[in-house]
Amino acid sequence: MSTNPANSQKTGQSESLTENPYALVAGGVALGVLIGMLIPRSQKERELLEPAGRQIADRVTGTVQAVKDAGKAEIDSLLPSKEAAQDRVGALFGNLVDAAKGAAQKA
Repeated sequence: MSTNPANSQKTGQSESLTENPYALVAGGVALGVLIGMLIPRSQKERELLEPAGRQIADRVTGTVQAVKDAGKAEIDSLLPSKEAAQDRVGALFGNLVDAAKGAAQKA
């Protein structure tokens, strides 16, 4: 009795789909999106869906702006102020000058 490799492969695929139903759902959604993209929209669909699309776009734009503002505020809080940075650079420069003077005196 010989086993058909194609038949065992089909059985393995069907078993993996029943073990992972999320893959089946994701494949179905992807197929639905693809079919939806290929079918042209009617005028009535445009009339009904355009306001909802605008609302979603406005919300997404507002959310993106809020995230950008929050991120900028977080970065600004982590970075030193301009005055503090100038003080640090001045202190570093002063230390370098003092070190150079000390090295010149030892030489």
